[in-house]
This record gives sequence, structure tokens and C-alpha cells, in this order.
Amino acid sequence: MSGPSRAFIEQSPQVSASTPAQTSVTDTAGVILYANGRRKGLVVQNTGTTIIKLAFGSTSPTQGAYHVALSACTVANDGSGGIYVDDAWAGEVRAISSTAGGTIVTTEFRLGAPDWNEAGDWGIS
Repeated sequence: MSGPSRAFIEQSPQVSASTPAQTSVTDTAGVILYANGRRKGLVVQNTGTTIIKLAFGSTSPTQGAYHVALSACTVANDGSGGIYVDDAWAGEVRAISSTAGGTIVTTEFRLGAPDWNEAGDWGIS
């Protein structure tokens, strides 16, 4: 057999979810989720009345260059804002708001190991 071989290893079925919390996003880009090797998935929902732009990795989004744009809510916290769901990305997520005063809610789903103490370690590597 030539080249490297890969084997898939089944992960523990234990999964935790971060506590959802509303986070402010300004018109200056910043990290909203740090890289996490134990992340199984993530959800970002726009809860404000500004457009939120996301970029993945170490490059910050700008108003004209980004990976994903989340539409604004009609009224703050009405549930109509754009949602981004990902079940594979474990790197940084950065965001910028179209104007000052943006808000989002993020949730991370994380893998654990069978001996993982969820109360003492939320899976952040």
C-alpha cells in the first residue's frame, strides 16, 4: 500500500453544549469562538438588528470580505436573524457587525472522553 493510511476512530458519545449567552459584536472584527479540537459542532445566530459577517481561521472579516453573512432580526431577539450551523469546523470563528451594536448567540457542541469530568472540564483544549 502506498501513501499514508487513515483509520476512523469512533468518538465517545458524551457530548456537552456550552451555555448559550448573548455576545456583543462591534464594527471592529474580533474572535467569537477560539479554536477547539474537541468541538463537534457550532451554532451562531444573529439576535440583533445589524448584519453579522463571519470568517473562519486567523483572518478577520471585513465589511466587504467574509465567509458568511447572517441576516439581521426585524426586531432584536425576535428569532428571525440568520443562523449558521457547522458540524465540522474546530478552528477560530471571527465576526464583525455592519454597524456598532450587533449581538449574537453562540453554542458549541463538544466531545468528551469516557473518563472526562464534565463538571471540571468543559472540553476546551
